[in-house]
Amino acid sequence: MDIKYLENKMKNYFFILSIALAMWLNVSCTKKNSINPVVTGQLYFHLHTNIDSLEVDSYNSVLQSTSGRNISLSLAQIYLSNIQLVRLDGSVYSVANQVILKVFENEAYLVGNVLAGNYRSVRFSVGLSAMENAKTPVAGDTVFYRPEMWFGNTAQPQGFVFLNVQGKIDTTALANGTEDQMVQFTYKIGTAASLKQVVMPDQNFSVFPNQIEYVHMLINYMKIFDGIDLSKASNLSVQSTTDNSGSVATQIVNNIPGMFSYEK
Repeated sequence: MDIKYLENKMKNYFFILSIALAMWLNVSCTKKNSINPVVTGQLYFHLHTNIDSLEVDSYNSVLQSTSGRNISLSLAQIYLSNIQLVRLDGSVYSVANQVILKVFENEAYLVGNVLAGNYRSVRFSVGLSAMENAKTPVAGDTVFYRPEMWFGNTAQPQGFVFLNVQGKIDTTALANGTEDQMVQFTYKIGTAASLKQVVMPDQNFSVFPNQIEYVHMLINYMKIFDGIDLSKASNLSVQSTTDNSGSVATQIVNNIPGMFSYEK
């Protein structure tokens, strides 16, 4: 038999075999992906603005803390970032590139499309990463173009305010002052040193495929005042990056994790 003929026949055979193998691998991978697709559901944070156990219904309304101290809020805004979900086995699912600006007027915030499954907790940072804090926002950016969350007339070079809470509070030693005696307070907390992680306690929840799930939390602004001597007028104002290096700002930052609890 002609050797050339055999060589051509073998080449054709291996060519057909390689095509068949490629087709088999493609079908195999397609079937595998169809069996194990990435399944997600939508997760939202539902965030309430509180003074102890009382929900704030409107700005400038006077509420009474559990200690009997009168307080009203005229502004309450806070950045949440670096959101992570803790699975039942303790492993962590990180939500990429999501920053929430919690404002008083809104309570529901999309965390993102996350992997469906069972989770036991959430954790997040109050504040912004170094990269986010260096952003120069453009008009129309509803998260970062917020002059009330800047230390100056522009966001840079001083960065963003991570927590801005303002209002009036009774500063009497016995917490029995009248509404007319309430004193103005302003706390604008920011700078890299103020980035604070919040680790929520375990409370199981599930994200189901193509469904919406909410994690309900309370933000108790009364907790900000823990350990602060309200009788000193200088303790009622943190408004600049320089102020943020002081002891009052440090105490407020340390109080931040205690502000958050699950809604019962």
